Amino acid sequence: MNWLKKHFPTHGEKNVFLFYMVSIFGHTWFQIANWLLFVVLFVSEGEFAWYEAVAFGAGILLEIPSGAIADLLGRRKTLILAYSMQVCGSIIFLLADFGAAMLFIGNLIIISSFALQSGSLEALVYDSLLQKKKEKYYDEVLSKGLSLTLLSIVVAAAIGGFAWQYSVYAPWSLSLVGFIVALLFSVKFTEPEIDSEIFTLENFIKQNKRGFYYLFKSDFRKYTFSMAILAGTFLMWEEGIIRVLMGTEFNYDGASLSYLVSATLLVSFLATFTFKRIRKLLGDLIGYGSLVLMAAVAWLLSGLFLGDMLIGAIVFFAITLSGSLAELWNSVILNKHVQSKDRATAISTLSFLIQVPYVLVVVFYGYLFESGNTKPFYILTGLALLVAFILFVRAEKSRVLVKK
Repeated sequence: MNWLKKHFPTHGEKNVFLFYMVSIFGHTWFQIANWLLFVVLFVSEGEFAWYEAVAFGAGILLEIPSGAIADLLGRRKTLILAYSMQVCGSIIFLLADFGAAMLFIGNLIIISSFALQSGSLEALVYDSLLQKKKEKYYDEVLSKGLSLTLLSIVVAAAIGGFAWQYSVYAPWSLSLVGFIVALLFSVKFTEPEIDSEIFTLENFIKQNKRGFYYLFKSDFRKYTFSMAILAGTFLMWEEGIIRVLMGTEFNYDGASLSYLVSATLLVSFLATFTFKRIRKLLGDLIGYGSLVLMAAVAWLLSGLFLGDMLIGAIVFFAITLSGSLAELWNSVILNKHVQSKDRATAISTLSFLIQVPYVLVVVFYGYLFESGNTKPFYILTGLALLVAFILFVRAEKSRVLVKK
């Protein structure tokens, strides 16, 4: 009990406890490393790339009115709807034997459910703490939730590898069970009496204008390209089809790829706990610059030594570690240049910008994979990251010179 009080000081609050539970069970992605290997039993990689592009594009568009939906239904009902969609989408995915349309519909529903979860869950937690005058714990609660999410994925990925060896349906079936548990916990949420954020289209447009100002017109603009390239390449590798298909090109199967992904995520999870120490030791120039360079080398290795399992493991560790630490470092660099009241807006605008290109990239990558010609894609991505590295170093050095 003392351990809980020390590490989870607000665990006694009902909505906070439920937030921790859905953070765990809503991310039981047993299929994270082999879901696409299940898909290609029914459709080609190129065909599903089109499905992915449409679903991802719909998810981006749905994020715009998601705030209005949450205001209309309430945070609790929006989350129940989101987790219900996650369950339904997974069930439809498992009905792939009935035709490729099931994969398209299932994927569309699942990605749309993520858009509805985005923002609503955090808003419900913040308003719950605000109502109890404990909002000072908000950042800590979110941090603990993220840690539980990562641990859930690490464990689920490893188990998913074992499950894949018994049945290609097993990882998705296990994930479905976890999503159902998350849905049951979401039903228990209590709608806070306080609503600290009311969505309006006018405020939405105004906020995003501020976000674009900081990214392209303020002193921060010299960092925008390097951060967008690193974050964007990590997103397209982590969120969609590229990580799994790259794994198969390094000769990993559904089981071994699951173990590799679990191991890389575990290392990244441990590294995030030492982030403050790493930043203090290396500083932003060497630290963040090393992450960009690490990612660049990893993508270039993919293009030059595709097929070697050991090189594949190095690539996976490098991309996962650099991307995970960069997410933390991006916020630190933003904090230096953006007013505190606009930081969340600038981060969300950057997030929106890096998601949009993936809709086009995924179709192109699917075509390249089917034609057996992904090496140029990996090399060009690595070269883009090298350019990002040069621009970041120049930006940091110019900031130091201005200070002097």
